[in-house]
Amino acid sequence: GIYKTAKVAFCIHNIAYQGRFSFSDFSLLNLPDELKSSFDFLDGYRMPVKGRKINWMKAGVLESDRVLTVSPYYAQELASNEAKGVELDNIIRKTGITGIVNGMDVQEWNPSTDNYIDVKYDATTVMAAKPLLKETLQAAVGLPVDRDIPLIGFIGRL
Repeated sequence: GIYKTAKVAFCIHNIAYQGRFSFSDFSLLNLPDELKSSFDFLDGYRMPVKGRKINWMKAGVLESDRVLTVSPYYAQELASNEAKGVELDNIIRKTGITGIVNGMDVQEWNPSTDNYIDVKYDATTVMAAKPLLKETLQAAVGLPVDRDIPLIGFIGRL
């Protein structure tokens, strides 16, 4: 297929949600046997059952091209020890992990100096600039250009 050479970045938001299931469930995934070792995981915790399991997050870390997380500090924390890395610390140290700070650089993305927008604005001119920028965006993405049509942008968790 067209995605066979696609690169994959795997982002860890919360190391505790790994997707640990019975090892016998691997066959239900309909994946090639050569991926079995990426999922194979010896669970040291007793809840609910200690022992051999499949681990979705382990496979994601091993099969991706880059592993990311939500901050440089969290990246260091996950690789620091078994408790912080919830038993994936050794794999994370082996593959490496990059922390990317949530948020934006307010100097680079300052609307009064931003080179990527057609109309510059600040707190005193935002109401005049907003409809002009809305029309520019609508046109750029092929939407009907109309100041009265609601346009909603969302950045965050769903």
